[in-house]
Amino acid sequence: MKILVLSHISEMLGGAERSMLNVLDSWAEEYNVRPEFILRKPVKSLAGAIKDRGWQYHSLNYTFWSDSNPPTKPADVHRSALDNTQAIKDIEKLIQDIQPDIVLTNSVVCPWAAIAAYYQGVPHVWFVREYGDLDHGRIFEIGRKKTLEDVGTLSELVVANSKAMESHLAQYIDSKKLTTLYTPFNLEKINEKASEKVKNPFKKADSLKLAIVGNLATSKGQLEVIDAIGQLTKEGIDTELCVIGRSGDSEYSSQVHAAIKKYNISDRIHLIGYKNNPLSYVNMADVGIMASRKEAFGRVTFEYLALGKPVVGADTGATPEMVTENKNGYLYEQGNSKSLTTKLKKYSENRSLIKKHGKASRLISENMMEGKLNAQNAYRSIEKAAKAGKSNKPINFTHRWLDYPTISQQVITQSGAQSVKKLIKLRLRQKAKAYYYRGRSIIAKVSGK
Repeated sequence: MKILVLSHISEMLGGAERSMLNVLDSWAEEYNVRPEFILRKPVKSLAGAIKDRGWQYHSLNYTFWSDSNPPTKPADVHRSALDNTQAIKDIEKLIQDIQPDIVLTNSVVCPWAAIAAYYQGVPHVWFVREYGDLDHGRIFEIGRKKTLEDVGTLSELVVANSKAMESHLAQYIDSKKLTTLYTPFNLEKINEKASEKVKNPFKKADSLKLAIVGNLATSKGQLEVIDAIGQLTKEGIDTELCVIGRSGDSEYSSQVHAAIKKYNISDRIHLIGYKNNPLSYVNMADVGIMASRKEAFGRVTFEYLALGKPVVGADTGATPEMVTENKNGYLYEQGNSKSLTTKLKKYSENRSLIKKHGKASRLISENMMEGKLNAQNAYRSIEKAAKAGKSNKPINFTHRWLDYPTISQQVITQSGAQSVKKLIKLRLRQKAKAYYYRGRSIIAKVSGK
């Protein structure tokens, strides 16, 4: 099977890109899948990972339909609209040349491959790996409801990365189109990587050793973990925390350092920064912590399980799918450092739980990889969608943004400066700033409405 895959970025920054490669590695080995990629310019480290596998990629300019800080300057808005229009046309040409069986969009961030697949009559599959607004604070320019409805309308199959995510999507998408796939991890490789020798960040032999992995960010919850360590220290409980991840947002990093100073625990909090192989450091901890605001799946959580670590996690997103209270860890009230403190204290008071819960964690990770939500079942669903082909039924889009490339081209042919002025004036008059990526205000003007 030939699959054309759009990645919203071209750098190996987060779980979405790594999970995409995990899935395609599994399918390539078992089913001779031949993926080809569309990457967003500028091309970065993901391109190298693709080339190392002997796969091809194409780089294009495109932006998003959801962003943490959407562009507001008219010139930036106009430039994005033109780039995205051109990207759709370029993807259509790639579909014509490559003749893929399926077009796949990885992440909910941008729809351009889905639109191109619609125009070319090729089945489209959408992998949704994040909530977008609820976890990463991204702004859906047309709102969550309309965005996710469009995701379902444009796709023959929508693949969630957890049951929690599938339940979330089912509010907006026909459940017949939905399925769930747990990222296919190689458990042997996880444990092999964890055995690599690194400098031990922990200083005390008898302390309760904790690890949290993720770039410093409000959504990742490191601050509430540090508050919990501060409370434990006040109670005389010997605890250390290894924080693995980039510094990230400067304001949040400052808050983290201020909290460490407030509790006078600089000797107990080890900020070791980004590590190419965080598993070796996690392996030296007693307990893994997942404090994210709303994790759609949690690669880190799964890696804790695979390494036989108990997990103390926030009671949101998919974390409760992987952590069962007093079986392989504990769930605490997200955002509540006192609740987290209470759960961490259990391991200090009864160290035998670390081994007991860790054994259960490893078993849960094995069951997840062998269960019904594995890569083999997901592939069969995609194969079925490919054989069924694209529906010939016309799509009735309330917002009509599939017409955007054609309409935009009419505007592009006008003189440059005058075109921008008309776009700005039109957006203001139609009060449609939120729709500018799809050119909905332009459509309204051209159609005479």
